[in-house]
Amino acid sequence: MNIGAVICAERQRYVSFYAEAKARLAMSQPNVVGELLISINNEEVPYPYRYIRADIVSKSESGETELSEVRLDTDPAFEARGYNFGAFQVEIHPFTWSCVQVVFDKAPRSVQQIEGWITRWLDVDNLGTAEHQGLSGAVHSFSQIESNGQWWFLTADFGTAPADAMIEFIELLASQGMSRIVLKAG
Repeated sequence: MNIGAVICAERQRYVSFYAEAKARLAMSQPNVVGELLISINNEEVPYPYRYIRADIVSKSESGETELSEVRLDTDPAFEARGYNFGAFQVEIHPFTWSCVQVVFDKAPRSVQQIEGWITRWLDVDNLGTAEHQGLSGAVHSFSQIESNGQWWFLTADFGTAPADAMIEFIELLASQGMSRIVLKAG
């Protein structure tokens, strides 16, 4: 199976689960909203990492606002795979679309370029350019890049973004000189 097919399959598995969870909640509660963009009110969390898209926002019977996170376990049938693209390699271990840790072997040359990509796919300006079938087509969150001294990593919730978003992110990292990129459960 090629890398695009693996990524598409995991995205579809999550998006179907997400849509079903949202529809079930909407049947029992009024005013259900999906993928609401929220800014964390803390200046210590830098832009764009302070932005998240809440999976589902609803009102309880008492009128309280409730946030719901839609989580799916890794697919137990998922088999780890490796792909060699010459200048870089990608390893894909079991992961979920809504919680994937992206690990790479070198410090990024341009964190600003990565943050620009995150901002665009978070759709902070609510342009809706990737909307499809009632979904935002946006990523839901990214953590800041961290390092353990040997590897650099961040954790992402790709939300309802298309599979091309993850492929584009891998290509962005490769263009910054990464020779090994690993996707795994966050």
